[in-house]
Amino acid sequence: MIGTDKINTAIIDDDEEFVFALKEHLGFFPEIQILGCASKYNQSKTLLQKEDLDLVFMDVEMPVKTGFELLEEARRSRKQMFSVIFYTSFDKYVIQALRESAFDYIFKPVKTEDLKNVIDRFKLKRKNDHPASFVTLSHGINEIISLPTPIGLRFMDKNNIILLQCVKEQNQDKPGWKALLTDLSEVKLRAGTTAKEILGLMGNRIFIQINQSAILNLNYLGSIEFKTRECQLIPPFNGIRLQASRTHLYELRNKYDTL
Repeated sequence: MIGTDKINTAIIDDDEEFVFALKEHLGFFPEIQILGCASKYNQSKTLLQKEDLDLVFMDVEMPVKTGFELLEEARRSRKQMFSVIFYTSFDKYVIQALRESAFDYIFKPVKTEDLKNVIDRFKLKRKNDHPASFVTLSHGINEIISLPTPIGLRFMDKNNIILLQCVKEQNQDKPGWKALLTDLSEVKLRAGTTAKEILGLMGNRIFIQINQSAILNLNYLGSIEFKTRECQLIPPFNGIRLQASRTHLYELRNKYDTL
């Protein structure tokens, strides 16, 4: 895990059994410090006013007002915002969660592995938000796409994808594609997804294939050295080493080298 600082956390859900279960799961993460839980509207409003609140797990379907409405109220009354992780049993709320700029969303029943992934991402985000850290890049307007994952669909802005790589992991029989995001987290794609399908989804104007196992977002490509075929990414991603194949380099030169 990344970092050891405490994360002041709240849980808002009208289902007390689920609150208990989520607290049990979060107990495996020593960095999580739960400041309180709320199941009713007035309790939720009071809890969301805590100045030292960092992270909130919030159910979408709440009595009186939805989680989205509670978040909007909190935004109007707070000077400094916390990050929100919405959770729900229904994927119909995913797009709305994205529109509300939620940090993330998870589905019920919550699994410890899902919590680990989202908490690690939050810790990395908080580290990167520090002035001494790099700033996450975003180019152009949001272009929301749906990536096919092993458990469903992951909606995100494709401008926040640095590259997609096809790698074979120890527990896999065959190589599989995964997307590397600007916060350096990864999203595994559904088994059987092909490079052709990815390029069709991304559009080959900005995303280019540089070898059999890598598709790169041109917004993050700084240079290509013809002799070594090395692709240099822009800071702060210049530590990522990539090499174009001879075939794909030839195609890239024909497409972009106009001199």
